Amino acid sequence: MSASRHILLAAGGTGGHMVPAEALAAELTARGHRVSLVTDARGDAFKTIMAGIDRFVLQATSHMQGGIVGKLKAGISLVGSFFAVRRHFRAVRPDVIVGFGGYPSMPAVMAAKSLGLPYILHEQNAVLGRVNRWTAKGAAMVALTTAATERVPAGARTSVTGNPVRPAVREAAKAAYEAPADGGPIRLFILGGSQGAHILSKTVPSALAKLDDATRSRLRVQHQARPADGLLVTAVYAAAGIAATVEAYFENVPEILAATHLVISRAGASTLAELTAVGRPAILVPLAIAADDHQRANAAPLVAAGGAFAVAEKDFTPDHLVAMVRDLLKEPARLSAMAASMKSAAQGDAGKALADLVLAQLSPRQEQSA
Repeated sequence: MSASRHILLAAGGTGGHMVPAEALAAELTARGHRVSLVTDARGDAFKTIMAGIDRFVLQATSHMQGGIVGKLKAGISLVGSFFAVRRHFRAVRPDVIVGFGGYPSMPAVMAAKSLGLPYILHEQNAVLGRVNRWTAKGAAMVALTTAATERVPAGARTSVTGNPVRPAVREAAKAAYEAPADGGPIRLFILGGSQGAHILSKTVPSALAKLDDATRSRLRVQHQARPADGLLVTAVYAAAGIAATVEAYFENVPEILAATHLVISRAGASTLAELTAVGRPAILVPLAIAADDHQRANAAPLVAAGGAFAVAEKDFTPDHLVAMVRDLLKEPARLSAMAASMKSAAQGDAGKALADLVLAQLSPRQEQSA
């Protein structure tokens, strides 16, 4: 049996980084290994993700700011974080670092390099993120969600593992899809990622309000909205007579997905990994300002497979959306076919594959210490 090792994960900012890190942490701890986390203040706000895992929270800014002054401040912040993380590594002595992108990955990788520690990167999106591009060549391995990932530097060692999903999502994936029954409830899930999405809050309630009275009375909506949008979203639903639960963050996303008939969401990588794992049809609205247009690239294969529709932000109007929703609700068989297509795009047990990859990098040392 292999000796227990200390694997340190660096992730932060959004659920897109934290959720696959949580999935890997669950797999590694189940195998008897110690896992700890380096994150930033935004990542630390996910208190239910990796609860009980030791955390080192960077207090520096996690955003690259514009202008010469902003970039100077960001550079100073990065240097300060590098030395803070390096001191932390010397104290806790990790065997390997796994970076999931985002701000915390950069000082963690820099510190790993300076101490001669191996590091592995995981890329959730269909376009390699900036931090991962900058650090890919020195990585022991870059784990990719898809073999078609764009902007991978020449010479980087890569392996396709898929994007891990949480154990709760794998459990939810056991629930078969059932299209809305005649006269029965219609369950919609509006999911803007862990940060919410203003365009969804602006457009979706107004669109659903345009449905006929009978259809509106059947709707059961779960809508994730930014706190600043929550009151207005709730008011629009109430005025339209639509039963809706509006929250800034849903802790029970897997449970909601298992009961959902149609999802309207952004096209973040972790969201799509969960949609494919559970197999739920979706209308996707890729974030137009996403770096390298990666959300459009994320959505493309699911649209090609027939599991989702993608709507550009410029076209995402209440009239356009209500027409799409109305047409889909008229064809339950079409929704079922989309669900099957979405499920067919699931990537298997990516958490296991990523854990195997991480531990494989340590096998020579494991043999010496066993």
